Amino acid sequence: MKRTTVFLLIILTAFCMVCCDKDSDSVDTQKATPAQESLPTDNSATLTNDLSFDFSDAVPTGAAMIDDFGVIPQLPELPTGCEVTSLTMVLNYYGIAADKCDIADHYLEKGEVGKVDFRDAFEGDPRDEASFGCYAPVIVKAANSYLKAKGSYMQAKDVTGAELEQLLTCIDRGIPVIVWGTVDCETPVNQTTWKVDGKELKWYSPEHCMVLVGYNDHQVTVADPLKGEKRSFDRDLFKSRFYALFQQAIILE
Repeated sequence: MKRTTVFLLIILTAFCMVCCDKDSDSVDTQKATPAQESLPTDNSATLTNDLSFDFSDAVPTGAAMIDDFGVIPQLPELPTGCEVTSLTMVLNYYGIAADKCDIADHYLEKGEVGKVDFRDAFEGDPRDEASFGCYAPVIVKAANSYLKAKGSYMQAKDVTGAELEQLLTCIDRGIPVIVWGTVDCETPVNQTTWKVDGKELKWYSPEHCMVLVGYNDHQVTVADPLKGEKRSFDRDLFKSRFYALFQQAIILE
């Protein structure tokens, strides 16, 4: 009887350990799967875009990197200026001399926090730590204003709504892409909500703007103005954050 009891206890213990391992694996998988997270679903309907850019139904080649892309840090001058700094990097890449502070001070439309739509103007001032940011249409307007002032024939195009895989084909052609996501690919949360012109506007934090410059089957590489360096992120996780911030993207051509 004692041997039988011990034998049954061993089997029961082993069974419990297997079940616990399965539960543990399930939890890890859930945390690692961005699609299962509760992510933003609003704001996207009113974003403007110009999908006239020819993606040519191309598919990513598998891996590419814009090696000669120079990274510019937004700090210390522009603590909330990731968007204009990303634009500045792209302008300089194309040989158009640009200074992040000049663009922030003279070409970026700004407004009082909570009083403007962040699709129309920057919420606050990039020089202010207490400010927020802006979405793609604001940077497109600043870019085209700057390009016109410099006599350039290039134009900024809002390709918001493009699939990440389509944008990766731009990297194959040496075209860097300004994209929106989150700092360190963190999960976005509704930090604050404003009412502007009768519209309810939700600001998701930690919103971040970067420049997509490389990719392979498993990762994407961005020029991160906040860190002042190129960084790589898991491709699926980055895609989740890109979609959470409404697939916002800008190219210059």
